[in-house]
Amino acid sequence: RLMEAIHVFIKGRNGNGVFYRTEDFLVFISIVGTIARRMGISIIAFCPMFNHVHILVKGIDMESLRAFIHQIETTFVREYNHEYNRSGPLFQKSFGRSVKKESKTILGCVVYVFNNPVAGKLCKEAIAFRWNLLAFRDCQNPFSLRISRDRCRKAMRYSLDRVKYYFNNALHLNYRALRMIFNDLNTEEHQQVIDHILAAYNFLDYRMLESLYGSYERLLTAIDSNAGSEYDIEDEYGDHSHYREMLKVVMKLGYTGSKLNFEPLPQNRIDSLFFLLRKETNAPAQCINKFLHRTRAGSQYANNQQDK
Repeated sequence: RLMEAIHVFIKGRNGNGVFYRTEDFLVFISIVGTIARRMGISIIAFCPMFNHVHILVKGIDMESLRAFIHQIETTFVREYNHEYNRSGPLFQKSFGRSVKKESKTILGCVVYVFNNPVAGKLCKEAIAFRWNLLAFRDCQNPFSLRISRDRCRKAMRYSLDRVKYYFNNALHLNYRALRMIFNDLNTEEHQQVIDHILAAYNFLDYRMLESLYGSYERLLTAIDSNAGSEYDIEDEYGDHSHYREMLKVVMKLGYTGSKLNFEPLPQNRIDSLFFLLRKETNAPAQCINKFLHRTRAGSQYANNQQDK
């Protein structure tokens, strides 16, 4: 029987940045996984980028889809706003969606979603992008060393137990929980726990993917062989490696953790950061504006200067 799938596109308000930190990705992914399991929704492709998210779900009715996305957005925005001491919406008012009813369009969309980080110049292969969960099918720790609980330090065992508690009780991870989980871990352990969290909350329907492509190996070959296609949703194109460049610059200035919210800054400081990032990176003005959420009035001089 021909399967139906729906491609969902969630975009940051005004195209502004959303996912600046590892914690942002982890909170969002744990929310998606928790809600998808609760609602019994099958997700066959997923990719969060700096300012937008792609989710390809197995065909469900539109009412259930709206409820699913609404729960994800409201839960994440509540956690996000609390962490960054902000208020108001984070995403565009309505999400984009496109129904895929033919095998060819579904296959093309799967490849397209997973290849977003490749198109965005964040990695050379889709499987190398940690946050699309593609690498977690056969391995619990594709980006870190394997965990040997018997050899773990006490702090590490505590972290693993906290993740287990939240997951077993169908609770998503919030920023406060992550601070407790990552507390007292060294760099290697930190990476191990990130993979552990992603493996625990992983929601990709690999069986469905394998049924579509014949095997997991064929799926990877298809993803590596072409970019896929999506003609029904207007995506955010461009070089997303610019955002990583800019993040390194502002972190050196002390913008780390919950300080990575530029919205409360006075306009003259926002404009100063704009010119600094323009000087220190190769990012175009539009990318810098999205990175800084620089959309308020009062920066006419900077706007006149930015493309000179």
